[in-house]
Amino acid sequence: MKNTKLIQFKVDKERVLVPVGQPCPFGCRYCYTRTGEVGPARVKPAEILELFQEFAKTHAFEFIQFGYDGEPFVQPERGVAMLRELAVFAKDISFSTKAYIKGQTLEALATLQQTMLAAQTTLVGIVSLSCWDSALSVEPHTPTPDERIATLANLKRIEIPTFIAVRPILPHLSLQEFEQLTIQGLQANCDGFILGPLYSDDKGRFARCVPGEVLKKTPHQTIVVSWSAHSPLWRRYEDEKQVQAIADMIEAKGGRIFMSSADVLKFASRKGAMA
Repeated sequence: MKNTKLIQFKVDKERVLVPVGQPCPFGCRYCYTRTGEVGPARVKPAEILELFQEFAKTHAFEFIQFGYDGEPFVQPERGVAMLRELAVFAKDISFSTKAYIKGQTLEALATLQQTMLAAQTTLVGIVSLSCWDSALSVEPHTPTPDERIATLANLKRIEIPTFIAVRPILPHLSLQEFEQLTIQGLQANCDGFILGPLYSDDKGRFARCVPGEVLKKTPHQTIVVSWSAHSPLWRRYEDEKQVQAIADMIEAKGGRIFMSSADVLKFASRKGAMA
């Protein structure tokens, strides 16, 4: 029986999000995927791809984003195989990851990128890195920040434009911590930084890593999340002054700022492979 109610697609900002369909083991304390509100926990790749193919027949879009519901490279062979199948749609594709990508996985992505570039499309990497010194407590089971920077450098080496997703922006972290990850990212030739808010459900399950007194003071609003086909009703926490300070710092160091991964795809599409 197909999970048609769990697997849903939507065109938002010219892009469609495609789920991984397997749980992420990293257990980041701010993660919103664990409740299953934005995608299925366990679904076979063939089922996802079959339903996406049907969706693509009746919807116009320019970009595909892979990995919003979990980690694409928990099982590297599965992730690469799904990317190969998605490349058949002849769209620019991004993948979001916290994995340490090297070896055979890197070689497979390099081959796929060359195939896509020959078809005048591109593969785009988005490495999630929300903190630096706090990673041990906030992202306890995730590859270290140094390993994720190594992933970025590896992807750049094989001509994949790669960006750092500084999201969620955790309101209790100092500017110095964001500065540290910015410096490391720029030294690895990062193509830009995506800033994004912290989300929480009505039980506060995705924001428990933030001290309560800080969270209470952080501006927030309850919204329907527009990028998700599942349309969850969540609280969006975002301190505009903090975001602006981070953006100013990154730009002062020569980095590019993006407020949406959709904007990253448009930028990478215009620029081609920037490695």
